[in-house]
Amino acid sequence: MRWFQRTSPLQCVGNVYDAVLGQPQRRRRKTRVRRCELIVLALLIACVADVHAQDSRLQLSGGVTAVGIYPDDSRIGEDRTLSADLFVQRTDSRGQWFVYIEGNSSLDQGAASTRLIEANADAGTALDADRNGRIQLSEINYQFFKNDGARLTVGLLDPSAYLDRSRITNDENVQFLGASFVNNPTIAFPDYTLGLVYTRPRGSGWPQLNAVLTSARGIADNPNVSYSQLIRFRGEESGAFAALATGWELEQTLVRVGAWMNTRPHSELSGTATDKSNYGAYAVLGRSWNDHALNLRLGLANDKVAEGSEFASVAYRYSWRDHAFGVGFARTFLSSEIDPSGLDDTSQLEIFARFTIDQSIHLTASVQRLDNSGFVAVETSARNSIVIAGLRFHYSF
Repeated sequence: MRWFQRTSPLQCVGNVYDAVLGQPQRRRRKTRVRRCELIVLALLIACVADVHAQDSRLQLSGGVTAVGIYPDDSRIGEDRTLSADLFVQRTDSRGQWFVYIEGNSSLDQGAASTRLIEANADAGTALDADRNGRIQLSEINYQFFKNDGARLTVGLLDPSAYLDRSRITNDENVQFLGASFVNNPTIAFPDYTLGLVYTRPRGSGWPQLNAVLTSARGIADNPNVSYSQLIRFRGEESGAFAALATGWELEQTLVRVGAWMNTRPHSELSGTATDKSNYGAYAVLGRSWNDHALNLRLGLANDKVAEGSEFASVAYRYSWRDHAFGVGFARTFLSSEIDPSGLDDTSQLEIFARFTIDQSIHLTASVQRLDNSGFVAVETSARNSIVIAGLRFHYSF
């Protein structure tokens, strides 16, 4: 009988994270767990706020977002979600610490945020293995400052924060709510994961450069959604995510291009192999003038393993005083390696109007049309063609 199992120091750290901010014990009652988590978060915010008042090098920010989405098909339930974000930054002479803690409400399996995966990008970002909402330590990393302006970030981080960035289509709290507009769906990003990022700013003779190297297994990519599994680098599902991106970000023009690879074993859509890598390229183009802004996204992925192998989107935003109006259209193209019976390209249209009550409170009304959500194109399916009304409240501090 095995009485003990050898555990590395890193796995011990992961187990501590699980115990404090990770997956709750399933034997406990959900209501008790949720109350404990809310108490922990409230105490944490109070402690950080107190330290912030005494330490000018500490920066505290965050927000709360409430979303209601209402599909026009009675077979898919209405949905209301709640999320909270806390960002803590502390700068010293060599660099900057960054901590990100977030919380999400639980998801109803029959409701729109679960059935229509593109409809609400703010839903389900912090869930346990039972798909219940939780308070989660999502990022903790240190950014080293270099003399030439370059920065090296090491720790638990979000790879998508350094790639595929847009000025008008990246923040689901105050911009487009649809997932197709927040990030390029053809990029096989891991969830929050361990890794490093090198960033060199644009200079007089060279463009901006971002190099990313992380584990391909993020927190939500592990079966138990736990930190201890995050630190296990060997196994059948292990691999790396690497990306290189460059671009120019000027006052009115934005150009970003990049290439990426995810070496975590992928199954070929034809079923002939199970150890293939996914890889691809992307581009982000933006232009702004006066009160107008336009954004274009393009993406390609390995069509032998990726269901959505090509992507294109265009978005427009008009700003008036502190308010904004936006419209966007996105299409994810089904891989040619898949039998198209009952499947087709996914398209998403979103129109929103955001009203700023004051500098910290925003109220947004939106309408979306989704065709073939999740590539399901069966005419009798509720996901074949659906219209979704949305209402979002966001408070930031």
